[in-house]
Amino acid sequence: MTVSYTRSETESFTLSNAKYVASKVATDLRQLQRFYGMPSDTEITNYALEAAVLAYHGYVQKVIYGFKRDTNWILTLEYTSVNGTLTADDRAGGVYRHADINGAVFHSYLTRTPAWWSLSPAKRDEVNKSLPVTRKSGTAPGYTGGHHTVDRTYSAHGTGFTRSSYRPS
Repeated sequence: MTVSYTRSETESFTLSNAKYVASKVATDLRQLQRFYGMPSDTEITNYALEAAVLAYHGYVQKVIYGFKRDTNWILTLEYTSVNGTLTADDRAGGVYRHADINGAVFHSYLTRTPAWWSLSPAKRDEVNKSLPVTRKSGTAPGYTGGHHTVDRTYSAHGTGFTRSSYRPS
């Protein structure tokens, strides 16, 4: 008599996975803080929690943190959400440390996925109220005099962020 067994395994992106990926974003933000004095510890904690919750639910398309002067970025860390196809999980860090941020302010800009916009207004309000960061509608800052480099991937179970940096030339 032959006995056979079948095993089925499903990997899913859990809230714990999302928090793990967001912890790498927090580490990058801590490097910004170390090199440039901003963002604050509270802002780092809040941005990481926001990124984790929105990534877990599939509501963040891209989030940018950095310094802008007037209406243009001068230095950024940009995280683009990728679902299910990432194979790398890099170490956090490697933040550019020589930007001139005199006269600049720390800023963050977030774009959301179509899944977010398919929610009812009441459900979007509910999610927004649960987040530690209050966002306002606005126009994304522009880019001038620098260049982008895709330099890191942060993932768990194939889902997470690719990071690109914008820095002065």
